[in-house]
Amino acid sequence: MDLFIFDNIKNDAIVQAIIQKDNANLLRGIVKFAETEGVTNDSLREYIASLLANDENVLSNLARSGKKVGEDLCRLAMLDIETIYSRLFNTKIKYKPSGNDTGYYSGYTESIKCITASQTPAELLERLIEHYSKLGSGLLGKYIAFRFDGELKGIDNSDKADFAQIVGMEHQKKVLIDNTKAYVDGKFANNVLLFGDRGTGKSTSVKALLNMFAKDGLRVIELPKSAITKIPELTKQLEESPHKYILFLDDLTFERHDTEYRALKIAMEGQLQANAGNVLVYATSNRRHLIRETWADRDGGEVHVNDNKQEMLSLAERFGISLFFPAPDSKQYIEIVRVLLERKGVEMTDEIKKEAVRWEMNYGGKSGRCAKQFVADFMHRN
Repeated sequence: MDLFIFDNIKNDAIVQAIIQKDNANLLRGIVKFAETEGVTNDSLREYIASLLANDENVLSNLARSGKKVGEDLCRLAMLDIETIYSRLFNTKIKYKPSGNDTGYYSGYTESIKCITASQTPAELLERLIEHYSKLGSGLLGKYIAFRFDGELKGIDNSDKADFAQIVGMEHQKKVLIDNTKAYVDGKFANNVLLFGDRGTGKSTSVKALLNMFAKDGLRVIELPKSAITKIPELTKQLEESPHKYILFLDDLTFERHDTEYRALKIAMEGQLQANAGNVLVYATSNRRHLIRETWADRDGGEVHVNDNKQEMLSLAERFGISLFFPAPDSKQYIEIVRVLLERKGVEMTDEIKKEAVRWEMNYGGKSGRCAKQFVADFMHRN
């Protein structure tokens, strides 16, 4: 089977089993695929569709980066697809998967269903090019949330947080939404620092942005502090993707001896600053200035004390937007409890108010998180 563009798939074990009529190995491979990745009842055809959708080739690389696909390339691709359609795509095997959730992004599964349902080679190629253009290929097309610790990994069934979970913080939410909408629309947008008290909705806000704008191409990659030095290699991996990425650094604080903050400064000042490309940094922290400061720093252990302080403040200044998330006062805390209870059909009473106050005194103080924990406990008990 001679292929020009999609020649990588010839080395696939299931493709080889089809060509060699090795039915035992074919069935073993299809069962494994159908029960871990399958989203249709036509498992073998779907396998070939998925193989093509996730293939790294010159056509998929051009289409996902938004570059022109020439007539000759399309002609060779069509020759391949006609061969694949007749020799692989129409092969029949009877196996119905159990239908368990794959954890993939819904847009990806819908695209795979569409490709699998193609009725002609021309339709198959058209749907593949559309898939590459909208979702790319490989891991980056399957998920909307990722972790990166030197290796990129998709997150199954990412957190379904939304802004309704955050009571108050209306200014902060509007600024975040406006900045992120501009970003996914291809307009100027800023890196963002969300700082303030614990439990006030900083991390939830970033997750809510993902769910709000995932359909528009937004993706979030969570990084531990230890992976900051590897941001340049990550951005290289992302640069040809059709998506917009937020690198999410949660609960970020540096000690003076940490070297990662210098790496982050360099990354944000160069490739990431002012929305150059498809990567921005959103970070959360309990500290406005990110680097822990001591009285010795203020008194001056160095000759040039002001230079030392400017160095410590310079990272926070790389964020074009800094949003403060303050802890609620007593009145605001009770209001958060009231709103959360109301959403569950429970009316606030004086007795519930007393319980809520006792709860915050015993469990971590006044915050949106504490209010949600109280409401969860209250609903469980009642």
